[in-house]
Amino acid sequence: MYKLIMKFKNYFTKSKSSGQCQTPSPTQNNSPEIPVTPAKSPNMTAPPTPNIIRKILPLAAFSVAFAIVMTVLILYMDNTAMRHYQFRVNMSQDYELLSVSQDNPQLITYIREVHMQPAIEPHHKPLESQATGPPDDTAYVLKLLNNKRDGVFVESGAYNDGKTSKTEWLEKKLGWRGLLIQSDTRHYFSLRRHNRVRSQAIHACLSSMPYPKEVTFHQENEVKINSIHANSVVDDPDWFTTRIKCFPLFSLLLAMNVTTIDYLSLESSGTELQVLETIPFERVKIEVIGVHLLVSEIEKDTIKKFLAMKKYAFMQSFNHTYIFMMNRVKI
Repeated sequence: MYKLIMKFKNYFTKSKSSGQCQTPSPTQNNSPEIPVTPAKSPNMTAPPTPNIIRKILPLAAFSVAFAIVMTVLILYMDNTAMRHYQFRVNMSQDYELLSVSQDNPQLITYIREVHMQPAIEPHHKPLESQATGPPDDTAYVLKLLNNKRDGVFVESGAYNDGKTSKTEWLEKKLGWRGLLIQSDTRHYFSLRRHNRVRSQAIHACLSSMPYPKEVTFHQENEVKINSIHANSVVDDPDWFTTRIKCFPLFSLLLAMNVTTIDYLSLESSGTELQVLETIPFERVKIEVIGVHLLVSEIEKDTIKKFLAMKKYAFMQSFNHTYIFMMNRVKI
């Protein structure tokens, strides 16, 4: 009995030792590993699907393009506004060519070849004058000059009203020739439509200084020549403005190749005295001067005294035109 129990015990021990399972090491395991899926936290979201991306992409592209276009447009508008402001400032400033003398040969050539034009307009129907005789002041000038034929004139402000000229009758009836000066664009073309075939015309104004200038002209106002307007900005954008050259009267005479004229009719919108002061009377001869004055009595007396110093006598006035003559007695 004892032997049987011991035999059974030995058998059981051997069976346990031989049947013990050995756990294989990881290096011995040839089966593929299964990835571990992490647990989802509440804050994690699923990545967008391709369908959502396709829907969002055009909207994002449109937003970017719209932002770029608006940025470019805003920059362009700011730049345009600045350029417009600079243009308006430039249009309101006078430019004075201080270094150019009124007898500068290049200036004279420039005026003659660029600015002086025949006083005719071949492409439009000519305008006929309604006057049957000369104006009263012109008739008086003719009397002073003994009804001279083939004379020479300079008229500043010709056809200022678009209709009349103080020298038209002299040219068409007595064969005079000369220069017609007009600063207003509208009246300048009206001037040329009167077909003054013996005369020249210039779209310019008379400089109030002995050198050329460039100023702003307003269609609803006169030329801004006085220094009070030199640095002002145009306040009324509805005004039509243009730039215009102003030349000394002596420069225009040299461009005409004349230094002796019979009649000067001067109208320059309030700067008549300054224009007269630019004339070197020792180098030119002007028989009769008619000055259109819309100024105070004090300013009229100043002009009379100035011309008296230049050996001109006041002869007579007609409305706003004051006639002066060199070394002559009133008749």
